[in-house]
This record gives sequence, C-alpha cells and structure tokens, in this order.
Amino acid sequence: MTSKTPAFRRTPKPWKTVGTKRLISLGEVKLHQDRIVSKSGFRTNHLRLSLHDFTVVIPMLDHDRLVFIWNYRHPIQGWELELPAGLVDNGEDPDSCARRELEEETGYSAKSWRKVGWVHTLPGITSQRAHVYLAKRLKKGRVHREPYENMELRIITAKDAYRLLWSGKIVHSPTVSALGMAEKLILGNGASTGTSKKRKNRVLGIARGLRRS
Repeated sequence: MTSKTPAFRRTPKPWKTVGTKRLISLGEVKLHQDRIVSKSGFRTNHLRLSLHDFTVVIPMLDHDRLVFIWNYRHPIQGWELELPAGLVDNGEDPDSCARRELEEETGYSAKSWRKVGWVHTLPGITSQRAHVYLAKRLKKGRVHREPYENMELRIITAKDAYRLLWSGKIVHSPTVSALGMAEKLILGNGASTGTSKKRKNRVLGIARGLRRS
C-alpha cells in the first residue's frame, strides 16, 4: 500500500441498501439483515451486527512498565493477558470511556493521555471500532470492577510485553492491535525485541510466571 492510498474511505459504494430487518435484539447486541443490490443488479442479503464501540488503554508506568489484566473470559473458558478495555456507554465519548475503564479495571488514573488511533474489529459483519489510547503519569487508586469480572493486575516491562507479543503469547486481538499501533511510541524507533535463544527462554519464563501468579 502506497502512502497515497487512504487507510479507510466511505465512497464510492458498490452496494446499495434497499431494506433492512432486525432479527435479534439482546440489550447492546443487535443483529440485522440488510437487503443489498450491486451496480450490476445482483441482489443478496447481508447480516450486520450492531455493537457499541470500545476503548483499549495502554497504561504506562515509570521505568517503562505496562499495566495488563490477567482476565478470565467465559466464552473461551480460560484466562488471557489483556490491556484494560471496555464498551463505550450510551451518551459517552471514547475519551471518557477510556478514563473510566482504566480506573474501574486497574484502579489507576492518568494525567497524560494520547489517542493512538482506532481499528475496525470485525468489518465483515460490524462497523464497531476499537479506540486505542496511551495513558501515562499514572496514580494508583481503587478498582471498581463489575461482579462478573475476574481480573488480576500484571505489571510487565515494555520490552518483555513486546517479546510476548511477537512470540505469539498474547492472543487477545484488541491487545495485539493496540500494542502494534503504539510500538514506536513505547519502544522507540531503535528498540529491538529479537528472537535469540536467550530471549526465547525469557519469553517462556514470563509466560509461565503469568499462569502461576
């Protein structure tokens, strides 16, 4: 992709929506069936999932340490390493959501915020966006988690976090995207997370420590 190619644009539209039907409505999750027609006259149905946008926060402590969540997810029946994240509430903007989710899930608040960017999560079926933020100058407070949330804090150096990322040990896709987008901001242009035998052994040690602690 050249520098002249836009990352995202809305026009021209090869499909026209000629009708839509709501199939399911379960709180914040809504499933629609759109009837669409192409410029050539081809007609088909396309499922569209309506979901709230959400935010992902990269909290950065002093000495280049990052705050992660060791989070249990019921649908996957297991734990995974994640960055703090959460849905944008009705009437709330992503900036406010990021600040709220950081405090609720980690207990930290931040004096310095930077919007890194956003990504489409599943563009084949939903227009949902994940908004990524870098938070610095953190101050520790109290967590305010929901009763159904099973989380534990994990503090990991930035270099170790990226070693876990590039070795495939971080499998939470919003976290993978967020760390990838913010790599230069966190590590700088000259940082290296190479894959020597020594570094691979360190990655395995970090991963085992996450599961045990």
